[in-house]
Amino acid sequence: MVKLLRINFQIFLIIFLFSNLYANSESKVKVFQNNVFIGEINTIQNKKLFSVNDFIEITKSNNFINYKTQKVVFYVDNKKIKISNQVTFIEIEDNLFQLSSKVTNKSGVYYLPTESFFGIIQNLSDSSSIKYTNNEIRFTSISTDKKIVKKNVDLRSEMEKWEFKTIVIDAGHGGKDPGAVGYRGTKEKDIALDVAKRLEKKLSKNMNIKIIMTRDEDVFLRLSERTKIANESNGNLFISIHTNAAEDRRASGFETFLIGPNKNEAAVRVAARENAVLELEGTTDKKLTNEDLIQATIAQSSFASKSEQFASMVQKEIKKRVQSRDRGVKQAGFYVLMGASMPNVLVELGFISNPSEEKKLRSPQYRDQLATAIYRAVEQYQKTL
Repeated sequence: MVKLLRINFQIFLIIFLFSNLYANSESKVKVFQNNVFIGEINTIQNKKLFSVNDFIEITKSNNFINYKTQKVVFYVDNKKIKISNQVTFIEIEDNLFQLSSKVTNKSGVYYLPTESFFGIIQNLSDSSSIKYTNNEIRFTSISTDKKIVKKNVDLRSEMEKWEFKTIVIDAGHGGKDPGAVGYRGTKEKDIALDVAKRLEKKLSKNMNIKIIMTRDEDVFLRLSERTKIANESNGNLFISIHTNAAEDRRASGFETFLIGPNKNEAAVRVAARENAVLELEGTTDKKLTNEDLIQATIAQSSFASKSEQFASMVQKEIKKRVQSRDRGVKQAGFYVLMGASMPNVLVELGFISNPSEEKKLRSPQYRDQLATAIYRAVEQYQKTL
């Protein structure tokens, strides 16, 4: 009986190994242009994923691969397509489309879900139809008597978009909007501006990078103006600096937020307080719904992982330097982050409503430690690009 079980187990193991090997082994999909065979593309997982690298080579597509950020730009009939590793969305001419599974990078070779991708692009071209059927990819000219003019693509310009050249620092509140006010009368707008200026000096002194301040004095700015400044400056990272507040004066600690659907009541309250400036703008009708936040999250999906990575670095660096509670990385509906077209975070330095933390925040040395922490986080973040 034991011998029989052992034999059955060995047979099962052999079948399992062979099936697993088959599922992950490479096979090829043939590519035709106007019924003329032009090459083969490697696939994995029983042809569920195809090699983007092979597709680019066979179709002679203009392309750019950023190996540090693991992003790829390539073209199908003059339409620009962007993909990012481990992201389930692709960007085609600035429009987002959802894939059936994530983009996968295996040793520098990028794979996309075959049926999902070709289902999206089958009606993409004005000059040819693109179909994936019977394990074949077929490009067929719609009108063979029309000469197709190939679009000149500025790959250098595309590469420059991904270079880490500009950081936008946003000091929260300002002017007629004081933000939260502490027990001793300390105003959030003043703390945020001071830390922002200190951060700007450290970055300018130690990094070869352009720094844009949304405000460098006590002036009022609409929330939408802040991200507009960031986008028009072609920023590569947006850092919004704030201090927190709560009805419970015992609440303490620092936290960093990303844009996203509200997941807990504490995050909802923080976002509601920071968004309250909309009342001063006279735009109270712009309250964010969960649908708005989901759409914003989708729109930022191509750099969401970078935002989260930087947020974690900020928390880690602050924790090294100050004696305060690490409240972690969270997500919530901050209007100021809505329109940013780059990795972005909102940093809550501490609770100005807590008398003990307010006292710390009033200290120039403490504020300098916070600025140093964010600077070090930027330094670490740059190394990942």
